[in-house]
Amino acid sequence: MPEKLSQRDVVRLRKAMANSQNDSFFKHLKNLLRAKLRFDTLLILQFNPNGAPRFLDGWLRRTAMLQVAMEQYLMGAYRLDPFYQFDTLNEAGAMYRLSEIAPDRFFTSEYDLQYYRQTKLCDEIGLLIPLPSGDIAHISISRREETRPFRRKELQCLRHFSPILLEMLKAHCIYRATQPTTIAPLPARHLSQIIQTEAAEALGVKLTKRETQIAGLVLQGHSNASAALKLGMAYETAKVHRRNIYRKLNISSQQELFSLFKEVL
Repeated sequence: MPEKLSQRDVVRLRKAMANSQNDSFFKHLKNLLRAKLRFDTLLILQFNPNGAPRFLDGWLRRTAMLQVAMEQYLMGAYRLDPFYQFDTLNEAGAMYRLSEIAPDRFFTSEYDLQYYRQTKLCDEIGLLIPLPSGDIAHISISRREETRPFRRKELQCLRHFSPILLEMLKAHCIYRATQPTTIAPLPARHLSQIIQTEAAEALGVKLTKRETQIAGLVLQGHSNASAALKLGMAYETAKVHRRNIYRKLNISSQQELFSLFKEVL
C-alpha cells in the first residue's frame, strides 16, 4: 500500500494547493516532495510541440555539470528527450519513469552516452499533463548515481498521489501563462527539418522526408523495428531507409550519425 500522508504532509500539500496559482508554488511543491523522497533535480518545464520548452522553475544540486547540461537541453538537446517526444498522453496526464517510455535502444544511444550520462543522473520521473493551449506541462524529478534509483515504495507513493500533483501543475501553468515574460522563445524547428537542412547545407547530402524521419528516430534511440512501428511502415522498409542514410552520409553507425548532427541538435 502507498505510504499515507502524515499531518505535516497534509499541511505541506494544502500549502502547495493554495499557492498553485502564484509565484511561490515551486517552493511549496519542493517542500512537499522532499518530505517523501530524496532527489537531485526538480524542474518544471512547459513543452511546446512546435518549439523549444519553456523553463518555469527549477532546482539543481550545486554542480556546474548539471547547470551546463540544462543549458544544452534548452538549446536543443530536448529534441531527443523521451519525455518531450512522448505523444500518447491522455487528458488527465500521467506519471512515467524514464525507463517506461524511452525508445528500445535509448540507453545505448549516443544521446544517452554523450548527454544524459554526463549529467550523472541515473533515474528520472516525469509528470506530464496537457494544457488548454496545446502545450504539455512537465515536472521532472531526477536522481544522481550516488543517490541511486528511486525505490519502489517512493514510486508507489508518487504514483498514488500523482493525480493531485498533476492538477496543481496544470493550474500553475495556466496561471503562469497569464503573467508577462521578457524571455523570448527560442526558434522552433522540428528534428527532421534540422537534419534535412544540416545534411543539405553543411554536408551537401539530400535526404528524403522519410530518411530524415528515420534519422531522427535513430538519434532518439529507436531500433529499426521501433522506428518502423512508430512510422507505420514495414521493418524491412525502415531498414532500407537507414541503410540509405548511412550510405549517403558515408557513415556506418549511430555514433557517427550523432557526431554529424550533435552541434545543431
